[in-house]
Amino acid sequence: MTASHRGDRWWQPIAALAATFPVALAFSLVLPPDVFSMLPLLAVIAAGFALALCSPAFVHFDRQYLAAERSWTPSVLYYVMVGPAVAPFVAAAYVYQRHRRVGVPATPL
Repeated sequence: MTASHRGDRWWQPIAALAATFPVALAFSLVLPPDVFSMLPLLAVIAAGFALALCSPAFVHFDRQYLAAERSWTPSVLYYVMVGPAVAPFVAAAYVYQRHRRVGVPATPL
C-alpha cells in the first residue's frame, strides 16, 4: 500500500459523520423510549460528537490529498463541521461535493 493510497481515505470518517444523523434519527424512531434501549442512540450521538471534534484534521488531510492528487481543493468553509449541531449536514455536503468533483474512489473501503 503506497503513501498516496493511504492518503485517499480521509473522506471515510467524514462520511461516517454524515451518517450519524440519519442513524440517530432511525434509532430514535424505532427504539422504545426506555433508558436501556436508548443506549445505541447514545453511542451514535457520542460517535458523531467525537467525529465532529476530529473533523478539522480529517478535512485538512483530505484537502492536502486532493490538492496533491486531484484537480479540486475543497473550501476552507468545510472546517465549520467541527460544530456538532451542523456537523452531519456539512459533512454530507462535503461528501456530496467530493463525489461530484472527484468521482467514486477506486477502493471505497
